[in-house]
Order: sequence, then structure tokens, then C-alpha cells
Amino acid sequence: MALSLSSPKMRNSRKLCLQPRLHLITGLAVVAFVCPFNSVRGAAPITLQVEAFHGLPGLHHSALSRFLAAHMADAGLPDWRLEPAQGDITAPNRVEWTFRLNPYAGGEVRQFVRAPVAEQGFSEHRPVTIEVRLYLNGEYQTLVEQQAMIQGGPNDSEFAAAVASATKSLLGPSGAYRGIDTGLPSPRAR
Repeated sequence: MALSLSSPKMRNSRKLCLQPRLHLITGLAVVAFVCPFNSVRGAAPITLQVEAFHGLPGLHHSALSRFLAAHMADAGLPDWRLEPAQGDITAPNRVEWTFRLNPYAGGEVRQFVRAPVAEQGFSEHRPVTIEVRLYLNGEYQTLVEQQAMIQGGPNDSEFAAAVASATKSLLGPSGAYRGIDTGLPSPRAR
């Protein structure tokens, strides 16, 4: 007795063979669509302590760490959470800022009674070299160096913009940290 392809038994057996394949294809499509978004958005941001070495005119050392953390957040990098350093304990995940005043040819008026350097700003914009170092798990990762013109103090918009720019150059999607070849694929690559 020959079975024809149009018999009810044959049609039911075809449906049973195709159902597992259909479920497999649907499952793979869902995984392929959802997983890229989870790897970018699902990971918790890394918390970095922001440390500053030496104060700048117009900002005491402790105020400088708070100023830097606040303006680093202005860079808008969701993969990083930034907090000012607390105390003298060095955190394993940190960003270290160093500022060097560059030679200034503008001249200054001499004063016989001066306010402490951390309380006075510059009378003019001064050239500064900014160095930002990244440490993760206690290990040095990379450095960004940049030049800026600042006046000093908590209301210096050029200084705030230089901090945000240096932060993007260090931690941004095309920044120095993303450019390190660790040999492993980045879970947050975009």
C-alpha cells in the first residue's frame, strides 16, 4: 500500500518535523536581536575615584577633586560613574589628574601682601598642561595629556570644558582607553 503525499498522516508528520526548526529559528532571531543591546546597556557602569595632585589657584585640593568629578560627568559617558576621592586612600579604580603651569609671558603685577595661592585665581588666562591617568584594578592603563588656557576657580568655564574634553579623550568611545589592545574583545564595544 503506497502513501500519497496528500494523505492526512503525511501532512501531520511534516508539521511535526518543521515545528522544532521553526522554534529554533525564532529563538535564534530573538537572541540575535536582544543580546547586542544587553551587552551595551546591561553592564553596570565602572565607578572611578577622581584624584587630583596639587591644587590649582582658585581651588583647594579637596574642592578640585569635586570640581573634576562634576565636570567629568559633563562628558556624558554612561559606562563610567565618577566620584571624588575620599581621604588619602588610593582606590584601585581611579583617575589621577596632574596640572603643570606652563611658562607665562604676560607679566604680573607684584603685590606685597598675597592671598594663599589656592584662594586666588589667575588675573589672566594661563597655559596649563593637563595629564590624566587611568588605573583599573590597581594597574596603570593609559594617559592623556592636553594643553588648556585656564583662569582658575570654580566658575572657570574654559577649565570645565578642558576637563570634559580630556575625559572624552581618555574614556570616550574613541578615547585612549578603548584604543588599548588587551587581546580580548571589549564587552562594551559599539
